[in-house]
Amino acid sequence: MKRGITLLFNLVFFIPTIILSIMVWVDYTDQLDANLNRELTSERELFFLDRGNKVLGITHDSDSGLKGELYDVKTEKLIKEIPLYSNIHSQIVSAYQNGRLILVTNNAEDQLEMNMIDSEGGVQELAQGKLEISGFIDNNVFSWLGKVIVMGTEGDKTPYIAEINQGKLQKVELNNNQLLPSRPTYMRLVQGSFESSAAMPMFEVDLHDGRTAYVSGVLNDQGLPLTYVKKGEESSFDAEDRAAHQFAEQYGRDQTSLLKVDSDYPEQVRYYDAAAEKWGAVLPTPMPVYQAKLYLLNDEETLIAGSNTKDEAEGHVLGYLYNEKTREFTDVSAIVSMLTYDNLNDRKLHFYKDVGDDLLYYSNSTASTAWMNVREGAFGLLYQEKVQQWQHHREENHRSFQTFMDYFKQGDGLIINWVIWIIIPLVLFGALAILPPILRAKHRRGLEQGVTLTGTITQMSQTGTYINNQPQVRFMVRFLDEGQTKEIAIKKVISHIDRIQVGDQILISYNRSKNKAMILNAADAAESVKPRTIEEAVLTKIDFIGTAQRGSALMLHFEAAGHAYSIPVVQAAGFEYQTGERATLIQVGEQPRLLEYGSLSARARSTAERLTLQGEITRIQPCGVTIQDRQLMVLEVLISHGQERIRKVNSEFVPRGLNVQAGSIIQVSVRKEELDREVRLLQGRQGGGKVTSVEFAGTTGDRPLARITVRRGDEEYLIEQSIEPVYGVEVGDELWIAYDEHTREAVIVNYAVN
Repeated sequence: MKRGITLLFNLVFFIPTIILSIMVWVDYTDQLDANLNRELTSERELFFLDRGNKVLGITHDSDSGLKGELYDVKTEKLIKEIPLYSNIHSQIVSAYQNGRLILVTNNAEDQLEMNMIDSEGGVQELAQGKLEISGFIDNNVFSWLGKVIVMGTEGDKTPYIAEINQGKLQKVELNNNQLLPSRPTYMRLVQGSFESSAAMPMFEVDLHDGRTAYVSGVLNDQGLPLTYVKKGEESSFDAEDRAAHQFAEQYGRDQTSLLKVDSDYPEQVRYYDAAAEKWGAVLPTPMPVYQAKLYLLNDEETLIAGSNTKDEAEGHVLGYLYNEKTREFTDVSAIVSMLTYDNLNDRKLHFYKDVGDDLLYYSNSTASTAWMNVREGAFGLLYQEKVQQWQHHREENHRSFQTFMDYFKQGDGLIINWVIWIIIPLVLFGALAILPPILRAKHRRGLEQGVTLTGTITQMSQTGTYINNQPQVRFMVRFLDEGQTKEIAIKKVISHIDRIQVGDQILISYNRSKNKAMILNAADAAESVKPRTIEEAVLTKIDFIGTAQRGSALMLHFEAAGHAYSIPVVQAAGFEYQTGERATLIQVGEQPRLLEYGSLSARARSTAERLTLQGEITRIQPCGVTIQDRQLMVLEVLISHGQERIRKVNSEFVPRGLNVQAGSIIQVSVRKEELDREVRLLQGRQGGGKVTSVEFAGTTGDRPLARITVRRGDEEYLIEQSIEPVYGVEVGDELWIAYDEHTREAVIVNYAVN
């Protein structure tokens, strides 16, 4: 009977193991299905390699920002994955040179990554961290005649130009005294100079002595840009024209017979004399091309594509490859006709061809890619939907021992619990049968060998040891035993909320023979110290400590109920803490913090529902400010909220010596209303916008609550959120925002300075 009861008890103990095993299997299969579904729906920008035998798909990656997936087109199998480091904007500039694909991205440190990828998936990174840019990549990196051209600014504000040509990177800093007569201070693009009708791409440069210079976007045989300094009597337009003429002449580019689309109906390609600003004859294509588009491919060839009828809605797309050197045309309608006329108007459509190579490529963003051998007429086309279907063949998307082991190695809470509950029945049954009697016997012997006395705590100090996050404390206890006053040290683990202090009387069991004692009737539960809210605190004094990027580091001094509190904060540009204002503070242990400050509207918002979520630190930026041995740092945190992962930036005063590093998991408190709005808006459109007005209404925590108006194109959007005070928001800032075109709401994705 007793054995049967024991067996039944053991079987009952296995019930959690069985339940957890089922949950683990369901979670494993759900993850596989979710991964497969994500791969099936992920958009990929496609590029052919190896003369159409392989294709590279560019898609998002949670670790590096972007990744390349190289596939064999015939077998539909994945050959290799290539990490492509990118910031959250995931912008790419591409080019083909010497049969290799060049992809330019901007990483999280605002440094350009220039990956040259060959047909086998081999990668050569050209930039090596030497090129920095500020702003978005499409404002700084350009493709022209097969070359990649970069304008940027070094950390010391020195403008530079870089060029990738024939797979080689060259960089020129413009502060070279041989290039310009005075130190350059600012550089900008000459609008329209990268278009087909322009003689040369150019940049306009402000000089320290007040003059203006122009530099060519391409480098000469000596690896230097061409330069022209605007004369005092010249207008800007005249100087641009003269510089373009001079650059084209020195570079050997004939600007008298450029190709340009005539804007008059039916928009055919004509010869254009840029020097004289005169139109020439219509380009004599074998068949007329109406509503035409021009694509500059290389130093010799241009693609002309358009409609075979004057009304594009009534005809079909055709195209010709025109060699400006030989004046010959090649019909490439086989590849161009795969596109609609609307596709030709898409700015994300790009054509590529090396000089002397017989392969013409196009990439139509996340829609399709194609190649054509212009000599033989063979061609190939691949849609992204086809590549998405290939994901069914990938081994990591199917149930197998290897995929289960990969899932197991994730080691999340479910896996850990499952392993524990497998170990418990196998290992701990014996320990559970032996340990309790041993512990009870030891405790009983201690009580039997000792006498119960009343003692007084005279000293107490932590030993530095923690058990289950509870401190071990060394007590000095004074007591009277057999008429003698004695003092003894007792070590005990106590809870944070045990209100034990010097002078308290406690019960001890004292062993006279061993001169040892133990404390009796200790608290059973262990709880964290509860925070205390301090209402109606008045700001009495403000100390300026230093600057923190665009903000100011301050020490705020408050008084409430006869007590003084000092709190370090960062004051955002445009926002101002003022003495006499009231705030609500929160104190955990000895450390007070700001809960809310300012107007009643801010207080109402601060009492709104808040969520505590887990966040992973992905980036740490020290600000060079220290207050009371606490360093100011800007932490970039990736917050997990359901299926969503949201990037947040928050400044904190971190105690010196506290180990804070990328990958650390921290608790993040956010307002539910603000989080829900941000999640909703991040699922919509994103783009740049210019701040036109900023108003503040107190703070939530130590972050100012801001009402910001942003103009994007002809539309205005309203941002209502707390902002990071170190970065701040000012009128004129260019922000990257997520926005809703219907409600005109927006949320900040990237500040102007981070």
